[in-house]
Amino acid sequence: MTDGAPRPRVMVVVTAAVTARLFMRGYVGFLAESGYDVTLVADDVSELGDVLAQRGVSAFSLPMRRDPSPVHDIRSLARMVALVRRIRPDALIYATPKASLLASTAARMLRVPVRVYELWGLRFETASGVSRKIFQGIERAIASSSTAIVANSASLAARTVGLGIAKADRIAVPASGSSHGVDSEYFSPSAQYPDVDPDTALFLERTEGMTIGYVGRLHPDKGVDVLLRAADRLRARGMASRVVLVGGDEGAELPHFEGLAVHATGEIQDVRPYLARFDVLVLMSRREGFPNVVLEAAAMQVPAVVSDATGCIDSVEPAVTGMVVPVGADDQLADALTQLFTHPGQMRTMGEAARRRAVDAFQPRLVWGALEQHLHVQLENHRNPERPTG
Repeated sequence: MTDGAPRPRVMVVVTAAVTARLFMRGYVGFLAESGYDVTLVADDVSELGDVLAQRGVSAFSLPMRRDPSPVHDIRSLARMVALVRRIRPDALIYATPKASLLASTAARMLRVPVRVYELWGLRFETASGVSRKIFQGIERAIASSSTAIVANSASLAARTVGLGIAKADRIAVPASGSSHGVDSEYFSPSAQYPDVDPDTALFLERTEGMTIGYVGRLHPDKGVDVLLRAADRLRARGMASRVVLVGGDEGAELPHFEGLAVHATGEIQDVRPYLARFDVLVLMSRREGFPNVVLEAAAMQVPAVVSDATGCIDSVEPAVTGMVVPVGADDQLADALTQLFTHPGQMRTMGEAARRRAVDAFQPRLVWGALEQHLHVQLENHRNPERPTG
């Protein structure tokens, strides 16, 4: 920012407090350090208020529900309009579907000059029927109300253009993608972290073979069923392996295979000790924006095998930091795992390369800096409409 110039007012909105805490807390602090007057808004930011205040960031709680709720959504929109009118931001940044719909609508109504949609995925990719049409319509509405779109992966940007949600000249992918990068000192093989929980420790003690890991919500979109089918193929081939699933249950219907060693931990706050026990991370998701867990595993020197779904495909360098197989292809996933398990040196080399990539390309301040630069350009373009954007 220019010395003596008024600090641009920026309002950042996400739906859930957990998203604010995990994805946005560092970014809004970075923006404040960079000379912006920043306000963070989410469903409930009461626990973050003091921490954010220490970094010069204001915080407001605004009730929002993730799932459709017409009466509640109308109330939330009215509150959003009132808050935007009160703050009068120069730029409004929003992410996650519900917050983005409410914030973009309010910002457009009140003619906020810069409206940036941080796109982290397309929910309708795995929906069907009426739900797909509704979610796709919501994405189009958000995009049309935004002056710029930031996608967190190149494949997501391409998919958004291909589906007619927005034109290519309105979408940017700062740096190498990702919404917030990865702290490679916190996620590090040399960091200090607790051990796994007693039940997981007992499972690992009583089973043997290569450890295949998954971290994330146990949701139908995440492809955990594909992982289990592939692991059963390994068992049928006489390869000793065990599967550790880290994450809360969100409705995934998981197949049961006799003789397959599988352990589910439930929701875990600190996943580092679990990543440290994995030989390989598997993410056969059917849709993503950019999967943060792959970066976290990479920083812990764990290679990944991922699907070629939107977002997933950007998270590894094929044959360098991991491997990519088609969505739903449990046979090809089993082949990829067989390749790694029978060539442990290759798996170790991939893990080392994965950490180098995480450190070199995905440091949080690098990602935040690219996002801030994009924001700066949008604000400058508004102030100077004839300024070349080159």
